[in-house]
Amino acid sequence: MDFDFLFQNYEGVFSLTKWKTKVLTFFSLAGIITTVILTVAFAFNINQTKYLPGIIVLGSMFVLGLIFLFKGNYKASVRIIYFLPVVLYFLYINSYYSIIENGKIVPGLLTFIYFGFFFLLVFSESIFTIVIFYAESLLTLIYYLYTNELLFNKALPISKSVFFPMHPILELTIIAALFLLLFTYFNSLFQKFSTERNKVKTLIKESLKQINMGVMILTITRDKHGEKSGMVIRQTNSYFERIFKIRKSEIADMEYSDIFPVIFHDSFNWQDSYFHNCKNSFHVYFDHIEKWFFVNNITPADDLIISFFTNITDLKSEISRLQTRENRLTNLMGSLPDIFFIIEKDGTYIDYVSNNPELMKLSQKDIIGKTIFDMGFSNPMAYQIYTSIQYVIENDNIETIEYGMELSNGKTLIFEMRLAKLNEKQVISIGRDITTNKEYQYQLIEAKKKTEEANRLKSSFLENISHEIRTPMNAILGFSNMAISNYYSEEEKNNFLQIILKNSEYLMDVITNIIDMSEIESGSFTYNPSTIFVNEMFMNVYQKYYNKINNNNIQFKLSIGNKSPDFTIVNDNYLILKIINHLIENAIKFTKNGTIIFGYEMEGDNIKIFTRDTGIGIDKKDHETIFEFFRQVDNRISRSYSGTGAGLRIVKGLTEIIGSKIEFESEPEKGSVFYFCIPISN
Repeated sequence: MDFDFLFQNYEGVFSLTKWKTKVLTFFSLAGIITTVILTVAFAFNINQTKYLPGIIVLGSMFVLGLIFLFKGNYKASVRIIYFLPVVLYFLYINSYYSIIENGKIVPGLLTFIYFGFFFLLVFSESIFTIVIFYAESLLTLIYYLYTNELLFNKALPISKSVFFPMHPILELTIIAALFLLLFTYFNSLFQKFSTERNKVKTLIKESLKQINMGVMILTITRDKHGEKSGMVIRQTNSYFERIFKIRKSEIADMEYSDIFPVIFHDSFNWQDSYFHNCKNSFHVYFDHIEKWFFVNNITPADDLIISFFTNITDLKSEISRLQTRENRLTNLMGSLPDIFFIIEKDGTYIDYVSNNPELMKLSQKDIIGKTIFDMGFSNPMAYQIYTSIQYVIENDNIETIEYGMELSNGKTLIFEMRLAKLNEKQVISIGRDITTNKEYQYQLIEAKKKTEEANRLKSSFLENISHEIRTPMNAILGFSNMAISNYYSEEEKNNFLQIILKNSEYLMDVITNIIDMSEIESGSFTYNPSTIFVNEMFMNVYQKYYNKINNNNIQFKLSIGNKSPDFTIVNDNYLILKIINHLIENAIKFTKNGTIIFGYEMEGDNIKIFTRDTGIGIDKKDHETIFEFFRQVDNRISRSYSGTGAGLRIVKGLTEIIGSKIEFESEPEKGSVFYFCIPISN
């Protein structure tokens, strides 16, 4: 249970009152639960019903204290303890309602009163509260002793006290004095702690004023579910305000989404940098003030972020100047290698210099004096290098060799080694990392293959679309001319009109599929959930396809997972019907004989919608590609069965829009099962 709304009036992450309020809240709840249990227990026992008034009064104290807490009145909630004498009257003083034997009443009274002192020691913020409680406790004890003629009873001290062999009034006074001393001691400690804390806060504030960097303190706000709902700017220092030309009064306690655009403009994505995923550090350039800053974020406590803005404009300028110089030198010395060696004719290394130690983490002593056969090359590669060295020295030529090298971090790099003659006994070996170039070459080759494949698929798709549009159009045009001719009878013209209507519907389906593909790619489809009567929807689909499918070769069946006519789900009826229609059309297309079953099954809180057919099935190698645009399992199949080949890709896009995923199982010549799951309520 979250009671943070009770503590919104207490500032500071170290607020003692806030901590006490939390403890008092749970204490009051525990008291209410306990008194309810006792009330129920006593109510069912006729001999114990007389104890109910005291229990009810006690429970009322807890309820009243919790009400005051909900209203933000902490002091009133603590002072509810003043009603303790009323509870004591019912539980101890009144002989009819008392739950304790007469000889144990005084210890019971004192025990309750001492608990009240302890309660005030923990929760009270004023010594006068304890003094007042002592006064009314003393009056309560005197009242009981006087009414029972025990006030001046000499045998009372030993038999009636709790801690000391003395009169209860004297013992109560001593205990009250002890609690007052303890309260004074702990209060002085807390005051000392508060004073020191205030000093530290003052020092921090002064430091923030003088520090040569911008500081911004934010706190994260959360909703009743504990999720982030926003951030509030709590404090900034004068350097921050001076840099961004904004006053503290304009940003203090402001929601970050309202003020960040004013401060930072569009210099960086502050939603990602602060709210969604607080970055520890990052560099950012603010166009409107033309300065670079290094931003360092720390989180010293939960839901607290402190950002430090260090001006690094001069540093960036110096770095830029050095980078310009470095780039100029790099361009001038672009032919220099990352690694170079001086190698003797017999293959012994006599010198080694590397400008990039990350590429080869070996010291000179690990290399100089060793031969190419000791450096980890494979025997064929070492022999090839040795042969090239001899060739270069003899012919004063340049040889290039490529080889792989595994680094200590496990990464393998590809190097290009160029061997050039220095003198009659030595060569210089220039090694350069060409891993990236090789990767680029590979990526270019793969990109070229994908581009060619995409072009081929698009051409095939366009050819297929052209065929699918021209075929019904030719039929429509041809039979339209025949229908308006006077040469044919009325019966023949009616047949022509049926053919025209059938081809028009087919053409409309093709155009609809093309439009659906376009809308899926552009994200134009919207999700509009509503209540769906599931069985009615499936019966309508069944009736739509029954006459079209049921014949001597194919049986069309409907499977219902819930027989109730009032069974409903919440989802987009339009999109679900589109998905089901495409799946059934796909099953019809590739099933020449056998059975087509569609419907749904119950799976926990979901329903599993499926189509199952005994058609040609799908080869395993095509399972990864059948949902791609422009992709057809087999052009020959497409030509044999007609259609655009985009139905399953449309199904995939629509199931993603409704928050599901299309899945399937299929084997060649055994048929296919396509299915997707959606929750009953969404």
